[in-house]
Amino acid sequence: MAKPKVLLIGWDAADWEHINPLLEAGELPTLEKFINGGVMGNLATLEPILSPMLWNSAATGKFADKHGIHGFIEPDPVNGGVRPYTSTSRKVKALWNILSQEGYRSNVVGWWASHPAEPINGCIATNHFTGVQFIPGKGWKVSPGTIHPADRTQFLGRFRVMPQELTEAHILPFIPNAAKINQAEDKRLTTFAKVLSDCATIHAVGTAIMETEPWDFMAIYYDAIDHFSHAFMQYHPPKMPKIKDEDFEMYKDVVVGAYKFHDMMLERLLDLAGPDCITIICSDHGFQSRHMRPDYMPREPAGPAVWHREFGMIAVNGPGIKKDDLIFGASLIDICPTVLSLFGLPIGNDMDGRPLVEIFEQSPEIKKIDSWEDVPGDSGMHPPGTALGQQDSEELMNQFVALGYIEDPGTDKEKAAANADIEAKYNLARQLLWLRRNDEALELAREIVDRRPWENRFLDLLANCCQQAGYYKQAEIIIDKAYAEGGKIPGKMMLIKARALLGLNQFDKALDIFNETEKYSARTPGLHIQLGDLYLRMARFKDAERAYLKAIEIHEDSSLAWQGLSTVYRRAGDNEKTADAALNAVSRIHRSPMAHFNLGVALARSGDPERAEVAFQTALKFRPNMLNAHRWLKALYSTELPNPEKAQEHSRAIRKIRDRRSDIAQPSGKRSFITFDLPEIPNVKERVRILNEERPLPDKNEHKPSGKEFVLVSGLPRSGTSLMMQMLEAGGMPIATDGEREADTDNPKGYYEWEEIKQIAKKPKLLDEEGLDQQAIKAVTMLLPHMPQRHKYKVVFMQRPVEEIAASQYKMIDRLGTEGAKLTEEDLLRGLKQHRLVALNFLKNNKAFDVLEVDYPTLVKSPQDVVPSIVEFLGTDRLPNSDQMAAVVDPSLHRQKS
Repeated sequence: MAKPKVLLIGWDAADWEHINPLLEAGELPTLEKFINGGVMGNLATLEPILSPMLWNSAATGKFADKHGIHGFIEPDPVNGGVRPYTSTSRKVKALWNILSQEGYRSNVVGWWASHPAEPINGCIATNHFTGVQFIPGKGWKVSPGTIHPADRTQFLGRFRVMPQELTEAHILPFIPNAAKINQAEDKRLTTFAKVLSDCATIHAVGTAIMETEPWDFMAIYYDAIDHFSHAFMQYHPPKMPKIKDEDFEMYKDVVVGAYKFHDMMLERLLDLAGPDCITIICSDHGFQSRHMRPDYMPREPAGPAVWHREFGMIAVNGPGIKKDDLIFGASLIDICPTVLSLFGLPIGNDMDGRPLVEIFEQSPEIKKIDSWEDVPGDSGMHPPGTALGQQDSEELMNQFVALGYIEDPGTDKEKAAANADIEAKYNLARQLLWLRRNDEALELAREIVDRRPWENRFLDLLANCCQQAGYYKQAEIIIDKAYAEGGKIPGKMMLIKARALLGLNQFDKALDIFNETEKYSARTPGLHIQLGDLYLRMARFKDAERAYLKAIEIHEDSSLAWQGLSTVYRRAGDNEKTADAALNAVSRIHRSPMAHFNLGVALARSGDPERAEVAFQTALKFRPNMLNAHRWLKALYSTELPNPEKAQEHSRAIRKIRDRRSDIAQPSGKRSFITFDLPEIPNVKERVRILNEERPLPDKNEHKPSGKEFVLVSGLPRSGTSLMMQMLEAGGMPIATDGEREADTDNPKGYYEWEEIKQIAKKPKLLDEEGLDQQAIKAVTMLLPHMPQRHKYKVVFMQRPVEEIAASQYKMIDRLGTEGAKLTEEDLLRGLKQHRLVALNFLKNNKAFDVLEVDYPTLVKSPQDVVPSIVEFLGTDRLPNSDQMAAVVDPSLHRQKS
């Protein structure tokens, strides 16, 4: 048998809702050919819909409570404060660890929380690779741990694509009228360029690795569809009422362009993979479009996740895969078991997913193993105790803040660590609640509210946990206490209260709440689903059917609505409709235990006990304590499928479930009325006040003009900045310098540097010092973006041919006997040009900066011709002795000429 080869491509947020119209229009030819020769289907996401948790579940086949990645950041026990979740945070083996252990070679590019790179059998470029920068004089700055093996670092580092390398040929297919954008006012083009260049970076390094490194398994993750969608889906057709006509016309093509670009990249990946490779394309979630787009953003960390849709996409193509077929009921958690089955490896019993056997032309033999965690051998995981370096951690944190994944944690380490701990537990509790592990979720929710009783989302969580765990009276009390002073209770809390009242058999009160909520949430499918649930409890089957059908009309892919509808038809005794609705539910989300149960009942009643058995067993796989499923199986094994041993097994399960329910019952006989102590819950106004202190809204005065204007001298190292400082000093302008760096052979007249300015990013009030606005400050190009925007700046930017700069840098390195950047001359010149272009574009597109470019060769050759433009730019009041400036220039110091 030929050795298998598998390519796993992650397209974050890719959604058939957006893809299908493009396929019909012939806009995605590569993907169309791919799915016509393979299988496709929806891929159900997990809860909460947060990328680090989701992509690690895809890679491990386990939910977050097992793999240990609970969000974006976690407390840092080594350095204090917080750090990003990384590969050292993951508690279990990922696909590439298992494959390494079994002798397969894996390459991994850009995967969430893959930094620092694990020493696997293969090559890794981590999710920190897009943080690669070019530093003049040092070359490509690649953080330690970004690349494995480390000796590939400089080779792969050069595949970083910078935003300033993008040309109109790259931009116009997305934004045809980009030339009309006033970039000083509109920063959306800058956002676009960052996303596109990062995407191109991942593709460049990924294809380079595919070409130069052998592999059996290749995983490459692209986040661009998600990022483009967050930034531009609001401008996607049809036009949203709140969007201005001019903005809609300018940015309406960006999301379509993103998918077309991914189709082009897919073509290259498939060419490199070859025809013998099995390729899986998948996304972790979808993205809301059309009328389902939200018109608000929750004021909380990861608030943008409100845009995420519960269904992503999957498509598989390759040898042995069915052709032009649909698959149903696939989930993101199934990716790892499916890849293992492609390699003929066993599935861990502790994995939460299943292999998607329906994709195969011939179903493979599925092997089982207790757990891959118990299999000895070198898996390439980091040894216990491995930690990310503090500087590396800070850089990754800054990257997350810049991308909008997290809020800036601030300088208070203790507070930041506490916030991260609460956020991680909040995310974990949400997943446990989604898995119906209600008591475990409730325990976490109580701890969170004890520590943070003033945040509405935590009160929501606690009330919801109480309601789902059966503490209905407690849920009602929490909501009533939170809004004791009256006023409008938020819709989400109202629905929780309605469900609690339903549990207390107060049907009329619950119905009143649903009817009131419907007035302002009529287009919310979840409301109609819950209304259907209420009507079911009241045995009003026609009303329940109408409510579920309304939810389906609004959102056809609502698995919960189809599941509820199947329950209506089961209760009404309509087996055909029950089976049809149940199949619609499980084809969308396989993990729908009640739908499997309903299907089993319909099949059993219709005389199909064998298929009914499978349906009931599937229901119990997802909900082991489903009493009625055990009863039906006991009945089947006692009659149509005689098996006394299995009948006894389900009898024991029934007794165990009954005993457990008896154990948790209190003297009142019902959990429904049990209550427990709560912390003091502040009233609404107080909660808002505390929230504003803890998570303040953007300061409108942050960029309020200070009235100060500073003079900066900038440019690439060895471009003549020290000479310009000398000239300004000779012209009568005071110089900001500490004299710490003494004159030497390379700069015989001194460097004119002020070391403290290098701290401007961390100390934005540095320039508030009295008198600094009257002095010239030398600031390297890397510092320019960190200058506080409340000030104005006059920037004298030194231009010198990069060939001369490179030669001057090499000469200086030789003299000092140090080691420079390990780059070819071609790469060095490319990097210098890129870096200078980055700086100039920033200056020219920012209202706070006014820039004068000074050509160094011309200045040295004819200083008397250049000085007048400098004086005109800075003003005679700053340069009272301008007639002395030209005399400073010593032409003999222009030693490296191009």
